[in-house]
Amino acid sequence: MKKYSLLLIISFIWGSQFFFMELVTNDVGSISLSALKALIGAICLSVIGLFQPKENYTANTKKYFLIALFEVVLPFILIAEGQKYVSSSIASMLIAMVPVFTLLFLTVFFRKKASKFELVSIILGFLGIVFLSWSTHGIHDVLGNIFGNALLILAAMSFALSLILMEKLEGGSPVGHMRNVLWIASIVLIPLALLFEKPLQMDINHTQILSIIILGMFHAGIVYMLYNLLIQREGALFASFSNYIVPVIGIILGYVILKEPLFSQHKIGMLIILFALLFSNEDIFRKWVR
Repeated sequence: MKKYSLLLIISFIWGSQFFFMELVTNDVGSISLSALKALIGAICLSVIGLFQPKENYTANTKKYFLIALFEVVLPFILIAEGQKYVSSSIASMLIAMVPVFTLLFLTVFFRKKASKFELVSIILGFLGIVFLSWSTHGIHDVLGNIFGNALLILAAMSFALSLILMEKLEGGSPVGHMRNVLWIASIVLIPLALLFEKPLQMDINHTQILSIIILGMFHAGIVYMLYNLLIQREGALFASFSNYIVPVIGIILGYVILKEPLFSQHKIGMLIILFALLFSNEDIFRKWVR
């Protein structure tokens, strides 16, 4: 059960970032915020790394660059551009295809054999996301803009590739691995922010500064460390299930804290995702059935 606890912690951290993002998105550019999160996360993990034994990470240098590209830089560009053309509900459905692409890539390129339980859990999880995110306007919203949909699907594929690359990292610790990835992402994003935005001229208050620090420390540094730990222990496919749980956490927190409405489709979607998690572990599912 430890792996499910870790999965829930990761999902809760990512699901809660919505509240902190709300405080800063109107005054901080998207690229600047991503760069600050990566930089603060890298510093946070560097401090933690001071208390760990020194290890040689040079064997993973190429993978670090690819993970930074596929996990941070490319998805940011693709999602930011894709959401200009499609609604947020459709965007969340398409991004939730990460487990589907993770399994597909593992099967096609790495010859991983998926069990029937894994297949059912992935299908159920995506079905649950459809219920959570389905627009009241119907099917034409899904097909409304092929270009926007394609960009978001590419973002989901990019996330899936980064997951598999994380699984292939050799030696070292999750702290060291993700510290290096976030430093590389920072080196790429900071010049982009300076080029396209004006981060040095931001006018933000103390609450917003604190929110950015929290986003960097916990929603970049700590959560990526835990994410890499989960991937190393349980594999990329299991870790990808966080993409199903994060929207559930967001809806629950919105209902409890912001008093947002909880519709029947949300309840159905959350129930389906719960069954998906049960199917992800054959032993737990059989015990539950009994």
